[in-house]
Amino acid sequence: MTLAIRSKSSRAVWALLFAAVLAVGGCSAEVSGNAIRTQPDLSQLDVGNYQSKPRQVGNAKNVKQARAREAQRLADYVILPYEADPSYVEDTWFARSHIVLNRKTLGNLVINDTFDDVAKDLVAGWVNAWATAPGAEDKRRTANIAVLMFPDAKTAQEAGPALEHDDFTYNPENQPVPITKHANTYAHWRPGTSSIGSWTVHDRYVVFVKVVDDASAPDLPALTGHVERLLDAQLPVLSTFQPTPAADLARIPLDPYGAMGRTLPSNPESPFRAEPDGYYTGRGAVTLFQRANPQTLPTLENSALEYVSFGDAVVFRSRTAKDANTLWEKWRLSKDVGEKEKLVDVPAALQDNAECKAEYLGSGDTRTLGGHICIFRVDRYVVQARSKQLPDLHQRISAQYALLTSA
Repeated sequence: MTLAIRSKSSRAVWALLFAAVLAVGGCSAEVSGNAIRTQPDLSQLDVGNYQSKPRQVGNAKNVKQARAREAQRLADYVILPYEADPSYVEDTWFARSHIVLNRKTLGNLVINDTFDDVAKDLVAGWVNAWATAPGAEDKRRTANIAVLMFPDAKTAQEAGPALEHDDFTYNPENQPVPITKHANTYAHWRPGTSSIGSWTVHDRYVVFVKVVDDASAPDLPALTGHVERLLDAQLPVLSTFQPTPAADLARIPLDPYGAMGRTLPSNPESPFRAEPDGYYTGRGAVTLFQRANPQTLPTLENSALEYVSFGDAVVFRSRTAKDANTLWEKWRLSKDVGEKEKLVDVPAALQDNAECKAEYLGSGDTRTLGGHICIFRVDRYVVQARSKQLPDLHQRISAQYALLTSA
């Protein structure tokens, strides 16, 4: 089965994701229980102008880059709303940045204009949003949850109530709502409107929850219950996160395990980029799926994947070559060719280890080429990449193959 996920550059790279980061050594090294693969002849690969040799990524170059990387680390500790309530079945934040460094990411949720002043000491944050299945007139309930990390508990204790106060006072019709189940929670709603917003201080974190229920009449006890269940699930998870020490944050390693050094980098200047290249170690991976659902994370967790890194291609490393082959067999493109799809040629050097497919939009005389996707396997790795033009995609996956197989 193949799932397409969010564009990472103007060349629109999509893929499947999950990560539990371990060391990324040369692919020719011996893997327990697997034979050593003969070093391939990379001279037969047409890589165009793409990066084809492993590189050293190093540490963060500036404060923004450091904070973004810390936000990606935090992503794996921000719950997916279905973990609190299985009625949430669809990720609604696709193709938008989940990284919160200022008000911009939360702009459609937090409408007051004082966020950046009140949260001036924000270190990093992450937001997820999922919705229930559409009902009558396509109406549904949406749960938004954001975790904002501050330098210490004292700063968070000051920021939380201030953020809620400004959110509360923005509309004179708002009324306070007690959330007694969780201490240090400040909430409000507007009677007659089926939504609720809350801010909870938890150690050095402020957890923002907003539930909008377009499918039901305004019901404050029900809305309060939704908030409480989300907090029930979120707060214990946060207690397991280990933030980067403040003294080390400015120079946080961007690639301590070498994953990004062997992943094709995307253009950081692309106007279509939602977030920087990186890797995840759990929940964060799910946010990159175009059609994530409650089975996505369990499926990935059961696939023996050790890490996933993403840039102009998405790289999955499994625990063993056998596990990678299982993943390949599950995702290979030839197993699922729809009416608007067609298998196409792969780079000659990859042959049986790769499959490519063209995808079309419309039908009949109005049918147009939407783009191409390729997937390949090598050793413990399975890779997916996309491009509008097939020759470009061949060069891209050839370069990614070289990155993974170079000594």
